[in-house]
This record gives sequence, structure tokens and C-alpha cells, in this order.
Amino acid sequence: MLFIHKALQNGGYPNCSKLAQELEVSTKTISRDIDFMRDRMLLPIDYEPSEHGYEYTREVESFPTIDISEGELLALSIARKALDHYKGTPFEKPLSNAFNKLAACLPDTITANLEQLSETISFKHGQHSRLDENTLQLAIKGALEKRILTFEYKKAGADEPESRSVEPFHVTNYLGKWYLIARDRRRKAMRTFLLSRASNLELQNDTFEIQEDFSVDDYLWSGFGIWSKSGDHRVAIKVLPRSADYVSENVWHPTQTLEQMEDGSIVVRFRLGSLEEISQWILSWGDQAEALQPLELRQMLQEQAKAIQGMYE
Repeated sequence: MLFIHKALQNGGYPNCSKLAQELEVSTKTISRDIDFMRDRMLLPIDYEPSEHGYEYTREVESFPTIDISEGELLALSIARKALDHYKGTPFEKPLSNAFNKLAACLPDTITANLEQLSETISFKHGQHSRLDENTLQLAIKGALEKRILTFEYKKAGADEPESRSVEPFHVTNYLGKWYLIARDRRRKAMRTFLLSRASNLELQNDTFEIQEDFSVDDYLWSGFGIWSKSGDHRVAIKVLPRSADYVSENVWHPTQTLEQMEDGSIVVRFRLGSLEEISQWILSWGDQAEALQPLELRQMLQEQAKAIQGMYE
């Protein structure tokens, strides 16, 4: 039917015999498809006796190939609204173009409903990092083609950038920021790079293979956030009654377990690959959360609390 649609767009008054020959099907199949397109898809197809073929009686810009349910329409409208997060970034235009092409394939009534639904839904996004489109494209290309990637990388707090040569494994977006999961060739270890801090990216001709025992899901979910894995920590945190309901009604990490205490508090447990981000999370609760284990985490929090106290003395 898409082939028939293009033939009608091109003019020339195609007929059943000609189309059947080109598609290697019977003329009855072509006739049934044209009937379906005219009667069910409401395309303006008419037979012109003087030309012995079919034509579009008015311009048809696109072929309505999408049959969409109410639930899919709702999901589509939510996705459209979520694109607002990328306004003002290099991704706004290509995302908008892609969505407009998709919407052009929808019937007019569905497109109108999509507009109406979009006005009833909104997203409030956090910050996103400044990142040029070329940096992201090169990182993704390197991961897809398994090619060595070199760049200059300026770590937070560093005075000058340093050269890196990495094997790019995976690109991920975390809280609006793009990160590259890669094996640093000089350090011979996995690292997580914030792409907005990378510059002068170059793809090399040399390729690499990802080791069989590496799982990007395991790597990403080992941490409480995006920090690189540095160990295997079993964390227990006591949350006091005033904040217990809010903490318990959210899933903060896939390894999360909850234990309800008699006084209304809860003990939440995680198995994490690093402690830096969980310590920040605990501090965000003020006096409502206490780290029970491991001892390393308690000592880390004690040092941070002393530093905070010193700022306000």
C-alpha cells in the first residue's frame, strides 16, 4: 500500500495490472489494497477512465500508516511534552523534526487530540549540562563502532585538562547530564566521564573489544547515582518517623530493602559500589537520617558534618 501511495503521488495514473506486475502479486490483491486505502484509510483515490488508471484527487503529503490506541496516544503526548526539557540545547531541533514527521503520519483527529493532551501535561526538569551536539555524537559513534576515543578532560576542581585515551563502552543520561562509561587505557580501569567537561574529541582507527564479563546494567546500578564503582558496600540507614513515609514510598535503588521499626522509623538497606553519593543523600535529610553501616560511611559523614559545622561557626 505504501508503494501504491508513492505511485499515486508520482502521477502517471497507475492501474492494477501495472502495479501487480511491479509488486509481483495478483491484480485482485492490488484492487483490495486500493479499496482499503480509499474506504478504510479515507485516502482520496479515484479511477480516471480516460487514463485507465488511478489518481489522487487532492494532494496527500504523507501515508497514514499508524494505527494508535488511546493508551499509546497518551504515552505519545507525554513523550512530546518531555521534549521541552531539551529547548535551548543542540538536540531541540532534531528531536522536534523527528516528532513532527511522526505526527504528520497521524490522522487529523488524532493529531488534534495529541495537541489537546499535550496542554494538560507538564514536566518540571532539573538542570542539564552545556554540551555541543558533536561531542555527544562522537561519544555515541565511538561506543557503537568500538573505536578508541581521545579527548582533553578537565576534572572538577582541576586547574588544567589532561589527555585521555579511552575505550567507550556506553553513553547514559543521568539527571539531565550526559556521561560516558569507558575504560581508561592508561589507568586500565573503568571511569565515568561527564561529557560537558570533555573537549577536542577525536575518534581513532584502532578498535577494541568489551570484555565478556562486563555488564553495563550492573555497572550503572552498582552506584547510588553516577559515580564509578570503587567497592562493594552494604549500607544501612535509619530514617526517623517524620520522614519515613516519604522514603518508603519511593524506590531509590534496585537493591533497596525496608525494615519497619516499632517506633515508626525505618531502616533502609542498599548494596552499592561507592559511598560518595549516598553520603550526600543522607546529609540532605539533616537530622532525620543516620547511617548505621558501614563504619567507613559513618566516618565519612562525621568528617563532612564537622566541615559543615566549621563553615557556620
